[in-house]
Amino acid sequence: MVVSGLLPYDDNNIFAKILRAEIPCNKIYEDEYALAFHDIRPQAPVHVLVIPKGKFVSFADFGANAAADLVFGFNRAVALVAKNLGLEETGYRLITNMGWDSHQEVPHYHVHILGGRKLGVMLAPIDA
Repeated sequence: MVVSGLLPYDDNNIFAKILRAEIPCNKIYEDEYALAFHDIRPQAPVHVLVIPKGKFVSFADFGANAAADLVFGFNRAVALVAKNLGLEETGYRLITNMGWDSHQEVPHYHVHILGGRKLGVMLAPIDA
């Protein structure tokens, strides 16, 4: 299914292979809705990816097509992982990218949890 101009889901993307245990990951959390693991190219002292257990290309695809229990369970997993990482006291950032302009590298919906230091501004000002 094409959602918001994106290509159909690719069963051979790296996150699909991780979900099928064809590629290892440094797993920190898993339940029936989500899998969380450390990013292999961390951009902060804490950089974890959380992926839903389902074939979704993006946030738009997930929101439009995931069952309500998966949406709820996945979001609860993201919050629980951030809490378990000890990030609630000082704060953290959630990022999800959709499409080429956002620099989405893997066509499987995922959320980045970043923390462990002051992260600075999200983007440079438009007039910079």
